[in-house]
Amino acid sequence: MEVKLELYEFGEQVFKKHLIQSMEDLGPFLNGDHKFWLNVDSLNNQDLMEGLAAVFDIHKMALEDIKSNGQRTKIEDYGHFILIVIKMLYSKNQGLDIESEQVSIIFGKNYVITFQETPFDIFDGIRARLENPKGRMRKNSTDYFAYALVDAIVDEYYLLLEKITDRIEILEDSIVSQDKNVKLAEIYHQRKYIQEIKKVIWPTRELLSVWRKSENPLIKKRTAPYINDVYEQTVEIMENLEMQRESITTLVEIFMSNISLKQNEVMKTLTIIATIFIPLTFLAGVYGMNFENMPELNWRYGYWGTWLVFLSISLLMVLYFKRKRWF
Repeated sequence: MEVKLELYEFGEQVFKKHLIQSMEDLGPFLNGDHKFWLNVDSLNNQDLMEGLAAVFDIHKMALEDIKSNGQRTKIEDYGHFILIVIKMLYSKNQGLDIESEQVSIIFGKNYVITFQETPFDIFDGIRARLENPKGRMRKNSTDYFAYALVDAIVDEYYLLLEKITDRIEILEDSIVSQDKNVKLAEIYHQRKYIQEIKKVIWPTRELLSVWRKSENPLIKKRTAPYINDVYEQTVEIMENLEMQRESITTLVEIFMSNISLKQNEVMKTLTIIATIFIPLTFLAGVYGMNFENMPELNWRYGYWGTWLVFLSISLLMVLYFKRKRWF
């Protein structure tokens, strides 16, 4: 069976990258002295998935969890290996179009396998750390490597949250300055992004809580502080998400208040105009009546006199409104 997988072999004094082209190529690494990381970036090859399940003795229920893209975030203990299913969030562009991908991590005594839906991932930092001969990645056990993968995923949550926070601050400044280009839809987009991260980070926190309490011998005591650290990060992210959610609510209130203020200004202007024209309309209505005994109609300066009265009334009312600071 032809396959093409990248395998990273590592130890305190060893780091090698191998291209796996068949299941038989995995044989030397299974019982070798060094640890290795196998990254699978496609779940569509049925023969490949079954071959890996046979080689690493992956339980059929675990295999179903790996192939099910809609699986919830969780950790499962299968004795000779531990399965972690987690959601990877990232933004490929400069905007905030958040994309979600399921990542499944299996680690045993001397191996770590990651299963991804697409070739794109956020593990370049892990690969770089593996090349460092003095780093912890080579010295520690596979549970530490699994922690490092989860930590990289959680760090990406932080980056997305920072982008959202920056965008909310920009929106807040624009709304306060009454920028006409700000749309209510933009505010709700930020709220949507917050909800997406929240739906992912909540079960991730529960995963880490279960992980740090596990008594499986694959999980070493020296790794516990690192898992606790990631757990605290998820708690902090949850708190920040709640703060940003409240900020979004405040932005909506400010936005709607600005709209109300603008409408009030328009209504005030229209009311002032209408108030000025009420007495003028009254006078025009009086002199528009077809009575014979209206001496002003036969007065030589009646037309101009009427205009003088109109302008005088309008001017007096404008001065009165300004004195009252109504505009």
